[in-house]
Amino acid sequence: MAVVLSLLAWTNAWAARPEFFVFDNGAGRGSWTPEQQAQTLKELGYDGISYNYTTPEDLARWQKAFAAVGLKIYGLYVHTYIDTEAFDPRLPEAIRLLKGTDTVLWITVRESKVKGNHDARAVDNVRRVADLAQAQGVQVALYGHAGFYVEHAADSARIVGTAKRKNVGASINLCHEFMSGVGDRLDATLKAVAPLATRVSINGVDLAARTWITRLDQGDFDMVRYLQQLKAAGYEGPIGLQAYNVPGDPRQNLAANIATWRRIATQFEERAAGAPAQNVLTAREQAEGWRLLFDGRTTSGWKGFGKRDFPTQGWVVEDGTIKGLGKKGGDIITTTSYGDFEFAWDWRLSFQGNSGIKYFVDESRGNAGGAIGHEYQTIDDDNYTVMSLNERQKTGAWYDVIPAAKTAARPVGEWNTSRLVVRGTTVEHWLNGVLVLGYDITSEQAARGIATSKFKDVKGFADKIRTPLLLQDHDTVVWFRNLKIRELDAR
Repeated sequence: MAVVLSLLAWTNAWAARPEFFVFDNGAGRGSWTPEQQAQTLKELGYDGISYNYTTPEDLARWQKAFAAVGLKIYGLYVHTYIDTEAFDPRLPEAIRLLKGTDTVLWITVRESKVKGNHDARAVDNVRRVADLAQAQGVQVALYGHAGFYVEHAADSARIVGTAKRKNVGASINLCHEFMSGVGDRLDATLKAVAPLATRVSINGVDLAARTWITRLDQGDFDMVRYLQQLKAAGYEGPIGLQAYNVPGDPRQNLAANIATWRRIATQFEERAAGAPAQNVLTAREQAEGWRLLFDGRTTSGWKGFGKRDFPTQGWVVEDGTIKGLGKKGGDIITTTSYGDFEFAWDWRLSFQGNSGIKYFVDESRGNAGGAIGHEYQTIDDDNYTVMSLNERQKTGAWYDVIPAAKTAARPVGEWNTSRLVVRGTTVEHWLNGVLVLGYDITSEQAARGIATSKFKDVKGFADKIRTPLLLQDHDTVVWFRNLKIRELDAR
């Protein structure tokens, strides 16, 4: 029994989502007020922020602003020096303000003008700050920064190991591993340093372009694998987002990053030991007549709209999902058509994503924009910028015809579960267990909606026909899984 309980505890620890905060350099540093920073991060779903230390007075204002919205300040970034006074003489005042908080002093050791071995001075700096912090019950983390004396995670761990202070941990800062030229040692670094680490920072990385700081939704670095390695090596703390000098509007970047973090964190959880199986039917579902439309491994049962075969580009099977890459692969449809049915599926959008499920589709009817049919709309309602959305173009709507009566979508980056029920002339759109739209194809409501839509001149658009199920390619990344259907008796 003890072994079982231990295994369960280990599994649950793996599945826990780390807290996620952003550096102030990605939250309007120098242009946003602390109150604006706190409110924006609260609205978007961040857990908090880390700040570059300036003065105790600034820190007090930051603390007040973030306490007001229930968010944390995860780090106070502070420089120490080899050649001059070790640190700002007012730092002890700031440390006293940190008493009773979760804020970590995130300290650097700057490089000396005279290159050489300065470990003794670096260790002395760390010990002095650590002793001041210990008196207030505050933790310290040693920040590796490219070009500084403590340059990367291995340097951080070396100095921490020599300093021997219980309230001092190391740091792993992804961009600085690459910027300091040791990114090729990352696997070994994580194994050695993660057990000692108090803080970790990440950011998008484009290895091919040698760009070491990008938005999380950009670049080619496998962040899910990185989080798995951190966890396996023993790191249990929060994750910070480095955003130094990333171009673009700060709020839009923050929205893109948190959406991507949700997706990354979800993938991380799904790869953990004990995660629920996907793309399978329960015994009850089988008894109720459900059939899988996707086995999680192949594209069997699917083809390109208006084509004989599955597209050779634009769609892939990845991690148990059908993933649309947003690269003009075209819409895909089931090879079987249905009359009265209940269709269920999970879907997830990328930041500013746009897709949908179409039904009452006829392969002889389409245009350059894709198939024409009724569409269960799925879109990033909050961030889509290609056009200004009206209510008939938002998630859950019969696209451009009848709006959803309720909103029930989860934040972009998370999985949603939808159902489409067609029986007789009635149609239902369900989203995350909520009936968001019900209509009758023959009703005045449907006729009015069509008459004021882009489909008003499409012959037979209102007709119910046997239909394949269509997954839409709308030039953005989208994921589908757990696609299943059962045929119904007509009323």
